[in-house]
Amino acid sequence: MNFSCARKFAVVTLVSFALTGCFDDTKETGPVHDVEWFKTHDNERQATLEECANNPGELKDTPNCSNALEAEKQLSSGSLHDVNNW
Repeated sequence: MNFSCARKFAVVTLVSFALTGCFDDTKETGPVHDVEWFKTHDNERQATLEECANNPGELKDTPNCSNALEAEKQLSSGSLHDVNNW
């Protein structure tokens, strides 16, 4: 078979588009909640902070970890316990 350059390019492009979503290794963390939501949902905030502290290498910079930590900081303003344990 003798493929032209344009045909080879088209095949490579189609294969690239077909494989685009196959190697997505980002972890699904569920819906993103804002700081105010975490401030009013104590159990979820504590569970999120525990999960983030248990796996900081993968989860520390996720929106929910950041928002839960910020909510905890705002709620504990003036108290003496450390919330930056991860």
